[in-house]
Amino acid sequence: MTDTPVPPPSQPVQATHLLTHLQGVTQALTTARQQDEVCDIVLRDALDILWGIGGTVLLVRDAHLHVAARRGQTDGSVWQAGDLTGGDPCADALRSNTPLYFDHAGALASAYPDLETRTGGKAAVASAVLPMVEGGQPLGVIVLDFREPHDFTPDERHFLRTLAAQCAVALDRLRLSGDLERQVQDRTAELEAFVRFTEAADGETDVLALAERAVDVLGVLFPGCTGVYYTLEGSLWRVKVYTRDLEAQPELLASLKAGMPLNTPVFAQPMQTGEPVFVDGWDPEKEQFAHSERYQTVATFPLMVNGTIQAIFALGLKDVPRWSAHSRAVFRSVGRSLRLALERTETARQLAAQNAELLARTQALEGFAELTQELGLTTEPEILIGRAMALVRSLLPPGYVIFWQIVQGRWQAAAQLGDVGNPDLQAAIEGGFPVGQLPSLDLPYQTREPLFQDHYDPARDVAPELVEHVSTVATLPVLVNGQVSGIFNAPLFGPRRWSAADQAVLKTTVHSLGLALERAEQARQLTAQRDLLQASNEELEAFTYSVSHDLRTPVRHIISFGDLLRRSLPEPLEDRTQRYFGIVSSAAATLNTLIDGMLDVSRASRQPLKAEQVDLDRVFQAARQQVSVEQPQRQIDWQIGALPSVRGDAGLLRRVVTALVDNAVKYTRDRERAVIEVWAEDRGADWAVLVRDNGVGFNPQYADKLFTIFQRLHRQEDFGGAAVSLANARRIVTRHGGTMTAQGQPGAGATFGLILPRVTP
Repeated sequence: MTDTPVPPPSQPVQATHLLTHLQGVTQALTTARQQDEVCDIVLRDALDILWGIGGTVLLVRDAHLHVAARRGQTDGSVWQAGDLTGGDPCADALRSNTPLYFDHAGALASAYPDLETRTGGKAAVASAVLPMVEGGQPLGVIVLDFREPHDFTPDERHFLRTLAAQCAVALDRLRLSGDLERQVQDRTAELEAFVRFTEAADGETDVLALAERAVDVLGVLFPGCTGVYYTLEGSLWRVKVYTRDLEAQPELLASLKAGMPLNTPVFAQPMQTGEPVFVDGWDPEKEQFAHSERYQTVATFPLMVNGTIQAIFALGLKDVPRWSAHSRAVFRSVGRSLRLALERTETARQLAAQNAELLARTQALEGFAELTQELGLTTEPEILIGRAMALVRSLLPPGYVIFWQIVQGRWQAAAQLGDVGNPDLQAAIEGGFPVGQLPSLDLPYQTREPLFQDHYDPARDVAPELVEHVSTVATLPVLVNGQVSGIFNAPLFGPRRWSAADQAVLKTTVHSLGLALERAEQARQLTAQRDLLQASNEELEAFTYSVSHDLRTPVRHIISFGDLLRRSLPEPLEDRTQRYFGIVSSAAATLNTLIDGMLDVSRASRQPLKAEQVDLDRVFQAARQQVSVEQPQRQIDWQIGALPSVRGDAGLLRRVVTALVDNAVKYTRDRERAVIEVWAEDRGADWAVLVRDNGVGFNPQYADKLFTIFQRLHRQEDFGGAAVSLANARRIVTRHGGTMTAQGQPGAGATFGLILPRVTP
């Protein structure tokens, strides 16, 4: 490796020569591409520079030292392959990571007396054992032998340690390069397998067809192999797809078709771990797999879809005793590719099912959208049931629909759509069936859950000859107000599996029918209640008007004859007599006021509305002026904001405004300075006009009594009046499609609200 002259073996090698030689070795090692080349460079240069007679490189593999290279006189050498745990110089040097030097004859035999006997070799006069360790991992040893005693100087020992380290680095670099190259090869093989399968399975959506493509790919990648695709059926793994070579093994094929138990090791392990299993040295008896003696290696790959293992992909090799890393990677790649394809297929299936279900739901909802529009036109259950049956018949294959109800202990057909296909069956239907003897109707009635029968048993309900033409049946309870109102029954003549989409259609339809029947019942109840209330109100108004008129005459008699009686008595009257006449007169006046109030309420309720545009600002200003004329002594601070115009009856709305203003004036009379505020709020579809005062207020707990006729929240002695105006005001506002509100606190004033729609009906 170098032209630098070296001294004879009797003289120590100078450090400069060693350093120059080491530089050359380092350069040569950087270009080495093979293990043998590295070993040859190290042994040749070490022996040349130190005048050695032979050298050996032993490398670690599978916890043993193996001879990797020899050079020079190595016949009968004591440096042989051995166990790393043994007691020889190489193992000791590696374990301690310390070079061993034996510089004179007998030194090695003295340190290891049985070495020559155990190896059958002859120790050299002098030897150096140099461990190679890289990254904490033992790689092997370099051994140099010498014919003469050799005094290993510090420079030589430094040279040898550096040489061993350089050799370790070079060998480790080659190992890493080899690992990387193998990884690239494995990855390339995986990608090629993936491409092969992808090309073969392009556009395929059938699961078994995908499995066939995967098995075909295995046949190309592993010539002569056996590929199998299993699916789980109950408690057995059954073969579904296999390579044609299995046909030459009829016993094995029959066993696979019969099914393999779940506890078969090659199936049980991937089921538990979810990972592929590779078995070397296949033993049929140990693996509990009869008739499989021809195979030496077997692998299984679990195919998990939606979180569950639904199938297993298997590969058997007949002439390969062990799985190589490359073969494992290729099989994993095909297995992963198949799993991805199955997941894609399952996703596509789910999407198709969801789309079908959504389409079915849309069709059902569109049909019931039409039914919902008819709710305003009818409250007849028969019509609603008929529309629901027509909708179902339009969405399902040939058959008929019946709505069953229990009448006097028997199932009676309340409605039917479609020919049942058998006159005798029609006669039986018209006669009805006893409750408890028709499971297809009794079961959903009892459980309140739908019953879908993909394969209808003709002997289940009635005489088989009556329904032998019926293949599929669905029965669903119709719930109205939480109770089963009837059973919706849809038999079909042809075979059909009730898919999720079919079930969605029927469930949606029947649920919507139940809601429609509920709304129809509620509409009928509301109509009846409205008619009854309207009749009662009309009777009450007529009675009130009549009584009010009839009471006027006796009240006038009380007042008139009271005056006559008083004038007929001699003057002066006693104080007690005077007080009695005062009570009679006051009571008669109060009664007159109440009668006037009753008449006012009656007229307001009976008077037809005359809609026109009403300027509320002008109405409130007029009410304010009226107060000023009637009570000029009152000191009132009026704060009236801008008010809107609304559409309504001007005369009636004037009464409402007068009632609100009079109410505010009345209950602020004890205030030295009364403040009455009026303003409007725009609430979108409504106008709110609010009147706030700083009067005595009221307890909000009794706010509901404010708008009730003749109800008071204050004593008659403190605040007079008939307690009619606010009740009458609310009646008027209600007739205009509005409402009234009231808020207040005792001693803190009150706020009354008049809320009217922008367009009064």
